Amino acid sequence: MAAASSSTVLNPPPLPDGEGHDPASWILLDTLGSIAECPNASFAQSSTSTGQRIEVSFCTARPPHVSHFCVHCPGLGPADFSLAPTVISAEADLVLFCVSASPSILFNPRYCDYFLYRAHPRCPVLELLPHPYPHQFRDKEVALLSLGDDGAEYAIAILTSRCLKVSLKEDGTLNETEFDLCLYRSSRAQEGWTSKVVSVADPLRDAVCPTDCAPYHETTKVITLGRGMVCWVDLWRGILLCNVLEENPLLLDIPLPLPARGNWRLYHKSSSYKYRDITVSPLKDTIKYIEIEVCPPRNPPADESYMDWFHQKRRDKRCNAPCTGWKARTWSLSTTTIPSWKWRLDCTLDVADIDVQPIHSEQLPRTCSITDNLTQATCLQRLIIGFPTLSMDDDVVYMLSKACPEDQMEVVIAIDMSKKTLQGVTKLVTGKDFTDTRICTSEISKYLSKDEVAR
Repeated sequence: MAAASSSTVLNPPPLPDGEGHDPASWILLDTLGSIAECPNASFAQSSTSTGQRIEVSFCTARPPHVSHFCVHCPGLGPADFSLAPTVISAEADLVLFCVSASPSILFNPRYCDYFLYRAHPRCPVLELLPHPYPHQFRDKEVALLSLGDDGAEYAIAILTSRCLKVSLKEDGTLNETEFDLCLYRSSRAQEGWTSKVVSVADPLRDAVCPTDCAPYHETTKVITLGRGMVCWVDLWRGILLCNVLEENPLLLDIPLPLPARGNWRLYHKSSSYKYRDITVSPLKDTIKYIEIEVCPPRNPPADESYMDWFHQKRRDKRCNAPCTGWKARTWSLSTTTIPSWKWRLDCTLDVADIDVQPIHSEQLPRTCSITDNLTQATCLQRLIIGFPTLSMDDDVVYMLSKACPEDQMEVVIAIDMSKKTLQGVTKLVTGKDFTDTRICTSEISKYLSKDEVAR
């Protein structure tokens, strides 16, 4: 979680005016909130654990614009927040976020308050949740589930490795396939947070895609498949799938597709979310996955596989050629075929093949002087891109982009993988650093007042 500061949480950015559209089916949501009073149709209020009144509202816009949320505690200013309001998870009409409205408590999760926001066109609800202490976890390890036919029930599930608790196998080696599963269910609120030990039924990833000195699993993102099924995703290594509602749950190991040739040297040596993303379709029937290959090799050995390269005594770990361009590949996995993990390659895209219209090229960050005679496509190729976010309902991928390595990310670009076109460009908030997992997808726009989401 991020510390609160005037540069990151004040002055929520303006969003485009309403255009009479129907509500967007989903939005791109900035996970770091603004500390500001923004009353609108999404407004809801509650009280913190210390009795302080707290208000929240969401300001939404269609992608590629980035939506945001605002938190306001009457009588408190930014200096009174030791942590910026942070979205932890979003599912259907629900958003889970945390707030620490106390200047004297610095970065201690024990003193954070966790709130559940439920979107509704007439009466949104904000609920203070029981604190999960003493369970310790990272925000990325938290899953939010909407349960029941009407979504009235919800659950929160957290999966953490037991390695830090020195879980050993019988031979004395570290047991990396045992985890703690913590669960809170609204229908059993009187039970509070429960915990049980779960393990991987059939570990696969070390054999399918080995790596050097990496943990067996480090959750980067969580997606849900409905009916209590949760995917804790390590974007480098694979998925741990679990039905958290079962009495004796097990973890199913689903490896991800092998890394692209240009990413072999980066595999588990860099932040995975710079190059990869995963999501699930609104109907929960398809898992979608993308990998961006930065600096694709020009003349790779035709028959060399990742396993061949990995088992070499001396590997080529550096890129000796200048990096120009990038490629992207999208894959899909039908949830009806699980436990099979046969990924289907859907789209392959080279940046050189993207059609860029003048209306969009004019919005791209400038990488060259106005005297440079470059095509629109060439300007796109020269940009630094990363941090992909997959659309939930089509073949569009949203990426962050900038012109210079020293700069912060400047724009969000929307690329249609199947049509190979640049669909849109929108500027990011000036002064905010988006070089981390700062954007998530959310469907709350479907459940808010039409006056709020018709933008």
